[in-house]
Amino acid sequence: MGDRAGGKVVVLHERLTMSVKFQQHELPYAYSMITFAQKIRPHRDGQHHFQKYFYLWTAFNNIYTTFAHRQGMSTRLVRSEDGKVLTVPNGNVNIPRVESVSEREKLYLALDEFDDELKHRLIVHKSTRFFLERIPAWKGGKIEHDAFGQRVNGVINVNHTCDADYPIWSPIDIQFYERYAADPDDEDCRNFLATQIVDLLYTVRDNLMHAGRKLDDANDISVVENALPLLEMIVASFTW
Repeated sequence: MGDRAGGKVVVLHERLTMSVKFQQHELPYAYSMITFAQKIRPHRDGQHHFQKYFYLWTAFNNIYTTFAHRQGMSTRLVRSEDGKVLTVPNGNVNIPRVESVSEREKLYLALDEFDDELKHRLIVHKSTRFFLERIPAWKGGKIEHDAFGQRVNGVINVNHTCDADYPIWSPIDIQFYERYAADPDDEDCRNFLATQIVDLLYTVRDNLMHAGRKLDDANDISVVENALPLLEMIVASFTW
């Protein structure tokens, strides 16, 4: 598989295993969301990017949840040492206690299923470069550096950030990106950057759930517009 990184043609030595392809009967919900996304037509205000992202993230959710279930990672009852189901009171009734698998745990299980070609295409995509060079915004102001002197890029997590000097953000690491551009066969670097991209896409999803009227990364059309092709690439790799 030939591609471009750092301005030169590179050849990536692919793994023999390829991404799992789910059939429509295995993921009917995901396929229906993909169909809805494909029917969305462009609007002048750019809001169609938000709509499409929601549909495709829902499809991706179905994919990574399925991977988790296949590995036996699902919600389970909490029991005492003698096997008794533990409960928590809710008014006059008792509700069983459960332990659930976090969203990020399920995401990382799906990430393990990404083949090297998919990871490479995500890293060298122009949208990843966009996030690498981007200066994020929070409450109407750009945040170029934090209080630690670190350059801020990627996307601000607007739900978790409470101080412009100490933003919570999902970065694309510049040094790792440049290392990979110089050596696309660096497996550790490839895996690290692919993880950062998935984290960033999850932050975009998280921001959309908490979008308000403020000018920040939750309602920045360019953020969703550039995150969308990366998410589309991931969803497409496991379907059809």
